Amino acid sequence: MERKINRIKVMLAEKGKTNKWLSEQVGKDPATVSKWCTNMAQPTLETMM
Repeated sequence: MERKINRIKVMLAEKGKTNKWLSEQVGKDPATVSKWCTNMAQPTLETMM
């Protein structure tokens, strides 16, 4: 079974940043960012830009 890698989670870990930090930077709820990091949801392209 192939394991999917979540790049948002990986990049946060590499930079030593938290989900809370990212949520503050993009103006989203921490629960939303948590869903991005667990692949339950994905951010829009506008948010990623």
